[in-house]
Amino acid sequence: MKSMHLHTVSYCNRRYFRMQQMKLFRSLHSKILFGYAVVGLLFVVFVGTSIIQFRVLKDELNRRQGIVSFFDLLRDARRLEKNFLLYKKEADLHEAVEQANKATQLLEALLRKQPELSAEEVGSVATYRDRLLDFQSALSAPGLSAEILKETFVAGSSALRLGERLDDDAQRRVDEAIRHHEINLQRIIWVMLALGLLVGILVTRSVVRPLRELERSLQKIAKGEAGRIEGEDSGDEMASLTRSINDTLHELEARQSTMARSSRLMALGTMLSGVAHELNNPLSNISSSCQILQEEMNELPDEQIRTLLGQIDDQVMRSQRIVSALLNNSGSGSLERRSQNVLLLLDETLTLLRNQIPASIVVKLEVAKDVVVVIDRTRFQQVLINVIKNAAEAIHSEGNIVLRAWREEFPEGRGTTFEIEDDGEGIAGEPALRIFDPFYTTKPTGKGIGLGLFVASEIVTQHGGTIAAESVVSGGTRIWIHVPDEGKTSGESDV
Repeated sequence: MKSMHLHTVSYCNRRYFRMQQMKLFRSLHSKILFGYAVVGLLFVVFVGTSIIQFRVLKDELNRRQGIVSFFDLLRDARRLEKNFLLYKKEADLHEAVEQANKATQLLEALLRKQPELSAEEVGSVATYRDRLLDFQSALSAPGLSAEILKETFVAGSSALRLGERLDDDAQRRVDEAIRHHEINLQRIIWVMLALGLLVGILVTRSVVRPLRELERSLQKIAKGEAGRIEGEDSGDEMASLTRSINDTLHELEARQSTMARSSRLMALGTMLSGVAHELNNPLSNISSSCQILQEEMNELPDEQIRTLLGQIDDQVMRSQRIVSALLNNSGSGSLERRSQNVLLLLDETLTLLRNQIPASIVVKLEVAKDVVVVIDRTRFQQVLINVIKNAAEAIHSEGNIVLRAWREEFPEGRGTTFEIEDDGEGIAGEPALRIFDPFYTTKPTGKGIGLGLFVASEIVTQHGGTIAAESVVSGGTRIWIHVPDEGKTSGESDV
């Protein structure tokens, strides 16, 4: 039982170790380290082999140099021997003996490095030296022995053949060492190329291909074709990166959902603020007309009473339009555009604003009687009320407001241009560029919420027009409104 338990534990340990090994080699980091280790090991092997080859080549070159020196000594000895026989100079024979003696000593030194030389081959050089010594000793005799001359010639020829053979053998060894070295270098180059190709394939399979798949998945996500990256869990760094990206995408989706809810609430708040701001104007006008009727009911003629009641009815209709725009969720429903006389439109607008413009402010109209504009009367009157009211609030004491309008040609066709100019405080710099932004105001806290010009800009845009402003500190503000004639309904008059 105990043996079975130990066997089970051992099996589990081996299985766990094997799984850890498999997990280790799936890691990109481990693969890179393994690749570096293999490259490093091969580099060490190739460098070691090259060093050995260099040493072998060096030894062969040194041996070749020794043999060349040996061969040169033998040839010098033979040359001096021939000179003696020709010119009978004893100095030549004496020097030939010395060269043969040096050749014998050098051959004995080479014998220790090249043991394959036979004793007979080594002895042929010593024999040649001895024959030269015998030849030198026989000089004192009345005549040279033919036998000594023959033996000296034979021994010299044998030693010279040995030198030639050793020289050829040394050259062959050097050539062989150079060839082996070249082969080794070629092997290194080919192995390195193969290794580089293998590393390139592994990098492509382990890094480049997963990155391309990741790029394609991200492109699908960017196009909205997918919500997350699909892929098997390979246990390497790419799988970890995929999980991190999926977690990030999930977090972004959650935050986008939260931001969408916040944006809807903010849009609703902006819309409600705008509606409240716009309802304040008709309610103020209704209140003013009611006050006039209450205070001067008995003194006013019937025609003026009917006029005031008509204005109250118009403002009630205007309030209904504003509420209807809120119920339509944007206030950008279809426009009922008709041709309107600008002078009458401005007169009516000023009548609605007469209780909101101080008596110290003079409003001047510089508009021809026949100037018309193609607009939705109720909505565009909001634009004029907001802009003129804003101009009046910019003048703190006495001042002037000039209202101009004229017909002109636009790039998209004929239309009407309004110009509202005041000599109030004015603004400059970055604030002047932001006056049409929602909730932007230069008024003190509690005096305004910054929606008047924003609403005016939105309504002008709905008409296909543009609105712009120019302001100078202490020099007043000038606002232009361009309204093209495009979009006239069937009931509009032709201008």
